[in-house]
Amino acid sequence: MLPEEIVQKQLNAYNARDINTFVACHAHNAQLYSFSETKAFAQGQEQIRTIYSEIFKNSPQLHSKLIHRIVLGNKVIDHEEITGRKGIEVLEFIAIYEVDDTSIVKAYFIRE
Repeated sequence: MLPEEIVQKQLNAYNARDINTFVACHAHNAQLYSFSETKAFAQGQEQIRTIYSEIFKNSPQLHSKLIHRIVLGNKVIDHEEITGRKGIEVLEFIAIYEVDDTSIVKAYFIRE
C-alpha cells in the first residue's frame, strides 16, 4: 500500500470507531507524540488500543474531516478537523505520519 492509503485506512477506521482496524494500521512498536515532545504518549499497539478505545467509547459522534493532505515520500501530513471528541466541539490539528511498507511507525500531532 502507498503511505497515503495506509493513513486513509487509519482515518476511515477512526471515523468508524473500528478499534481493531485502527490499531492494525500502526506498527507493533509505533510511537505517537505530541509535537515537540520527546516522550511518546503512546508506544506500541497495546497503548494505542487503550487510549483510542477510551476515546471511541466516550465519543459516539466522533468524526475527523480531512481538510488537506500532503504526501512526501513516506511522510503524510494531514490537516484535520475533528468533531464529537469527548465533549470538544471542534478540534483542529495537524498530524504528521511516518509510514513504512505496511503501517504507521510514528505520528506527531500539533493541536490548535
